[in-house]
Amino acid sequence: IAWVIVVIAFPFFFLGGPDATSGQLYGALWNCGHIVFFIALVFALNKKVDLRRWQYALLTLLAVFVGGGLIEVIQSYTGRDGNWDDLQRDLSGTCVGLFWLRPPSLSVWLGRVVALAFLIPSLSVVFFEAWFQYQAMKKFPLLAGFESSIELYGQKPTAELSPQFRTQGHYSLKLSLTTERYSGISFERLFNDWSGFKQLSVDIYNPSSLPLTMVLRVNDIAHEKTGWEDEDRFNKRFQVNPGWNHLVFTLDEIQKSPANRLMDLSQISLIVIYTAQLPEARTIYLDNLKLE
Repeated sequence: IAWVIVVIAFPFFFLGGPDATSGQLYGALWNCGHIVFFIALVFALNKKVDLRRWQYALLTLLAVFVGGGLIEVIQSYTGRDGNWDDLQRDLSGTCVGLFWLRPPSLSVWLGRVVALAFLIPSLSVVFFEAWFQYQAMKKFPLLAGFESSIELYGQKPTAELSPQFRTQGHYSLKLSLTTERYSGISFERLFNDWSGFKQLSVDIYNPSSLPLTMVLRVNDIAHEKTGWEDEDRFNKRFQVNPGWNHLVFTLDEIQKSPANRLMDLSQISLIVIYTAQLPEARTIYLDNLKLE
């Protein structure tokens, strides 16, 4: 079984994998394939060489380090992105396999625990992406209600939940806007099939006495394959007046926004709400981002 896994999985280091059409969860699961492959490789090699001997175990780790590094370098020249986190997964999977081959003892169990600990970052990403996707499907067509900290997963520290101003639920998103060239928030982990809906709406509270000019950007998966050209996506400026603002954008307008095609409303991949080159830092509150 181990050799079957190794032989079938090896070509996928150079073929396939996540692309612009892939979801975050798919990418996280794909990355865990490195761990499975090298656990299987250790068990397969043990049929030929006794990897319970520490000399062979160390040589195996060295070979994985060199070989895994070369794979990442080769991937960078074959249209794939070399990812050094993958090398960490390669070594972690190798260590898990090596320690599970050895007869149980206190030191071996300590090694097993340490090896498993190195898997936590990869496995936690899978858990959070799966949980985020489940929550997104459950609340759809509400895209973001900001009722749970899971909705801040992957966001910058400038975003936080706040009970101060809200139009639904118990919380809104407090967003600190900076004086950087672009400052705002992006929503990448979306339930992306918007077909059958009429409009996108969001509530924004401006606690300042001064109005604020912002931009809404929406694009589909196809846009990511065309070089991110400005005329191939939806960009619209709007003004946020003091107090609450209920903003509505028709999906017909969004669909017709690319210059040379119709946006695919069944494959929406990104929403960005942002400002450009603010003279001073500002704060706004977002709530109730939804389709209607």
